[in-house]
Amino acid sequence: QEQGPGSLFILNSKSHPLQKFILRLLAFLALQAIVACVLFRFTSTQNSNHYLAVMEDKIDRLESLTGERLVILGGSNTVFGMHSDVIEAATHYPVVNLGLHVSLGLEFPMRCYLPHARAGDIVVLCPEYHVMMDESQQIGDPIVTNQLTEQWPSAKKYLPRETPESLKQFLDHDGLLLAHQWVSRSIKMIRGRDRQSDKLYRRSSFNEYGDLVGHYKIKSGELTAFGGIPTPEEALLEETVSIINRFASQCKEKGVEVYFSFPPFAESAFEDSQSAISLTETYLREKCKIVYLNRPTDNIYSDHCFHDSVYHLNGPTGLTQSTRLAKSIMVHR
Repeated sequence: QEQGPGSLFILNSKSHPLQKFILRLLAFLALQAIVACVLFRFTSTQNSNHYLAVMEDKIDRLESLTGERLVILGGSNTVFGMHSDVIEAATHYPVVNLGLHVSLGLEFPMRCYLPHARAGDIVVLCPEYHVMMDESQQIGDPIVTNQLTEQWPSAKKYLPRETPESLKQFLDHDGLLLAHQWVSRSIKMIRGRDRQSDKLYRRSSFNEYGDLVGHYKIKSGELTAFGGIPTPEEALLEETVSIINRFASQCKEKGVEVYFSFPPFAESAFEDSQSAISLTETYLREKCKIVYLNRPTDNIYSDHCFHDSVYHLNGPTGLTQSTRLAKSIMVHR
């Protein structure tokens, strides 16, 4: 029987099984697209109360203060461990705590500060040991960096410039990151976000200085499991030295003083990492010609002095640490 021109598009399971399959496939894909759009709508990437979004507030404070300032740079050890009001009262410098997250890398807080540097400023550099001795932490975690740019798009100007994006780069790297984050958000939405840690790690848990204060009235939990820091390779320490020296040199050109403080660290973690930390301190003191406010052993505290990580001091111990840090700063003024 002769078929007309339009007969190829007639759904007939006997004469056109391939057409039937294609139409069902298209219907399935259309349904998946609708589901994806709904999930994307209700798991929006931006969240005004996201922990990382607080970086916008920190930069706003840095820009709004007139005159000389005392700026604290580091990861989350500075977020938990600083009582900036105490440091401000002791030094008579308005304080800005630019610390945020170790996984943003060693240079990220430095890049955030430099465009706003002002003659007469004091910078206290207080990086975690991991960011100085672990390559993946030193350069930053792309997942965390991508989350930061989602929550605070202006962060892109403080990140290293990458080569032009391509389809291959998206498929090999960026697409996987986006898929991972999308799935994670969807799971959190379905399960709910009622955990105590989720309530703490929010923009609203910070004060005007940039210190996290939400944990002051929360009972400390178990510390995140920690297996000790392995002895770092010399090439990695050389890169750490290079980054710090370059930053110190840039600050000097702008009339800014740079001090270095070793981070607070839990006693049990220190016992498992002592040789690596000792080597790193020796390397830094020999090759980084900046002012050191303390030694690693000065900032070792019992495990019960920490909130949830070997770097995150609880409220009372953070007050002690801040008082001691302020005194050390004044000794070198």
